[in-house]
Amino acid sequence: MQEDDTKVQEAVEVVTNAKLITEVVTAAATQVAAASTPIPAAKP
Repeated sequence: MQEDDTKVQEAVEVVTNAKLITEVVTAAATQVAAASTPIPAAKP
C-alpha cells in the first residue's frame, strides 16, 4: 500500500510540474507576442 501511495504522489508531482511549465511557456509566449507587436509612431 505504501508503494502505491508513493507512485500516486510521484504522478501528482509530475502532473503539477507539467501544468506549471505549461503556464510559464504560455505566459512567456504571450509576452513575446506583445513585445513583437509594432506600435506606429505618431506623426508630428
